[in-house]
Amino acid sequence: MAHHIIEQAKRGLKGFEIGYYHTSGCYGGEYEEEFYKYFADDDFETRKYSIVAFTCMLGTWETKFCQVFWSVKEWEENSSRHYPLNKSQFYYFEDYLHSFLEHHEQIEKEFPYMFEEIVHFLIKIEQDRGISYEKWFPEINPTVIHRIRQEILIPKKYLAEINSPMKYLLKELGIEPFFEIDKY
Repeated sequence: MAHHIIEQAKRGLKGFEIGYYHTSGCYGGEYEEEFYKYFADDDFETRKYSIVAFTCMLGTWETKFCQVFWSVKEWEENSSRHYPLNKSQFYYFEDYLHSFLEHHEQIEKEFPYMFEEIVHFLIKIEQDRGISYEKWFPEINPTVIHRIRQEILIPKKYLAEINSPMKYLLKELGIEPFFEIDKY
């Protein structure tokens, strides 16, 4: 199973080196893994790629390339459009928030650039939408969101403004840079 998680996450990274979150693969549709379950896996590669997937899910959401986290209201509103929404093709945001909250210290220590990106995206997505996660996702226990803010987003807000060079993230992801500026 762990190998499958790594392969699914790697497929979602296709194109990342060329356009980052704007051109990486989307984790919707054919990807139905519960990556959050592996944030603290004993195997380093499994752990890494489960967090890679979450980082990319947030990144593609923030860039508006692809959204895999939908509120129940969004599922209902979009279920009759262009294609029927299948809940198994999307991810439960609350599951990822719980796992991130539980393992954030280890994630920050092992993968500081992904952690930086996750914090940045969680702050930016909510700001761009102009609505709090509590109102946007009323089905999520508000205590989870409150704890994310109090324990991670507020104390680590400075990370969202660092904007580290992409080459460090590419190195952490294990992706060969495409652009000269990204070479490490």
